[in-house]
Amino acid sequence: MNASPSTVRAARPEDETELWKLFRLMSEETAIFPLDEGKVQDYMRRVLYPETIAPNDTGARGIIGVIGSPARLEAAIMLVLGSVWYSSAITLMDALNFVHPDFRSSDHAKTLIAYGKNMVDVIREDHPDFRMMIGIVSTKRTQAKIRLFRRQMVEAGAVFVYPTPAGYEPAEVR
Repeated sequence: MNASPSTVRAARPEDETELWKLFRLMSEETAIFPLDEGKVQDYMRRVLYPETIAPNDTGARGIIGVIGSPARLEAAIMLVLGSVWYSSAITLMDALNFVHPDFRSSDHAKTLIAYGKNMVDVIREDHPDFRMMIGIVSTKRTQAKIRLFRRQMVEAGAVFVYPTPAGYEPAEVR
């Protein structure tokens, strides 16, 4: 299937149906835990409809970047503001970073990462210590994903799971 140009745009409410398709595909392909559609819906609504969040609400906020049309999204990245457990420093963390299988031969994955990096660069103009953390939690093609991310960002750790998740494909040895 021919991919659209690898150009990211901000997601709009009319992208919600296609975003759900990507969330479900990602969950089927790589999730270690079951998909909680209510939780995903809450996050997605907060990002797509930020005007509905009360000013004193301290819940998740973020951005979604997409590639493709509202009728056929090819890729998406959802980044939310948060902090690691040991710090109150706010950072941008990924909740979704996924390219539809039909479009994996495109540059979409690199473009989504570049979009996130650009968002951070803009925020760093006023907040020089701001950072983004993107992780890879996957049961399939994990090493290929790690290699892609190593070419785009600095590696800062790893994730280990016990017991072995169903559907896990052992990583190739480096």
